[in-house]
Amino acid sequence: MSKKTLRACIYSLVAVGGLYLVVTLARGGGGGARSVDPGLAAALEGIAAGPLERFVIEGPEGTILLELDAGAWTANGFEADSSAVARLIRAVEETEVGAIAGTNPANHARFGLSADSAWSFTAGDSSPILLGKTGARFRTAYARLPDSDPVSVVEGDLRSAAARPLVDWRDKIVVRADTAAVARISVTHAGGTEVYERQDSAWTVGGGAAEAATVRAILQELASLRASGFAPDGSAMPEAADRSVVATDADGNELASLAMAEQEGNFWLKSAASPYIFEIPIFRANRLAPGAPEEE
Repeated sequence: MSKKTLRACIYSLVAVGGLYLVVTLARGGGGGARSVDPGLAAALEGIAAGPLERFVIEGPEGTILLELDAGAWTANGFEADSSAVARLIRAVEETEVGAIAGTNPANHARFGLSADSAWSFTAGDSSPILLGKTGARFRTAYARLPDSDPVSVVEGDLRSAAARPLVDWRDKIVVRADTAAVARISVTHAGGTEVYERQDSAWTVGGGAAEAATVRAILQELASLRASGFAPDGSAMPEAADRSVVATDADGNELASLAMAEQEGNFWLKSAASPYIFEIPIFRANRLAPGAPEEE
């Protein structure tokens, strides 16, 4: 290639680059598709200003009411998962409104922001905000005001933190026992009852040494047992449990009392410390209350 041809190619590339820069700047500063919706920005700022003590979230599966009462959060009247609420509050405070992604109401469904697909999010006495699908980039989503056509990209965790079913808002912690204080564990199953007792640093069962892995698994579950879900509304535990676990300290004080009923594909679990019937997977039931060999 001659020097003259090379110079011509370089000039052409510079010209194309300059034209692209001019067009990009014009689009970004001309109030077009990349401008920010001031109404949505003001709405989010108003929510973040608080107080953040009450949220109403309406989605395809129903309405979630989160309320702070006497220092404790509830979700539709149930005890709420404090970490889930904390994540929502953090998302509200950190979310920012980005560029407008579209202004044609015919495209609302494509963004997940039609009347029958969007999640409606309200905090306190604020106006609702509609949350749609997640965006093309990580930690982004589409949002708009109910009576406004522009769809904006919002930066942050708000959509993921808010658009959740009731079961994900409820507190699933079944029991948190001080396992260092546990001195005796009584496990009942179809084959009978086995009593594990702490002897200094070792555990015994039935007068002999207990299997360390078995005791360790029981204690790990008792330390922080988290359910996978809840039994359907109106469910009742059978009078006779399929398995049960009672843990006490050296003075005989009860630290945990659990009853289990086997279902198809999981176990129902009832704790003496809770009014709810939880669901746990089979493998967790087997760790918590090892059954007779034919049961596992």
